[in-house]
Amino acid sequence: MHHRHPRSHRADPPPGPTRRPLRISGTVTEPSSPGTPPHLRVHAIDVLDTAPLTHLKATVLERYGIYVLVFDADRHEVPVFTTTGRWVGEADTPDAIGHLNHAFENTTP
Repeated sequence: MHHRHPRSHRADPPPGPTRRPLRISGTVTEPSSPGTPPHLRVHAIDVLDTAPLTHLKATVLERYGIYVLVFDADRHEVPVFTTTGRWVGEADTPDAIGHLNHAFENTTP
């Protein structure tokens, strides 16, 4: 990473046999005004150790216009980003994605 945001922290992954080390490289751009989140652009994700497939779980990235939706079979919530990597928010359910996108479009300059 070219720049590390001073307020960033490491989140421990959930316990279990699916934990594998990753190397993520990219850039973090400091926000232009206080209270604005930094912008993270990931350039590469390298899997340093592969895991045997014990059971099939699906995580799907789906593009919807300018949005990227992250559907995870283990969660009801749906994280949403713009295609440029900007955080939009997390919809409580897939049915709430439209409301989240609408709120983002009407509150973002």
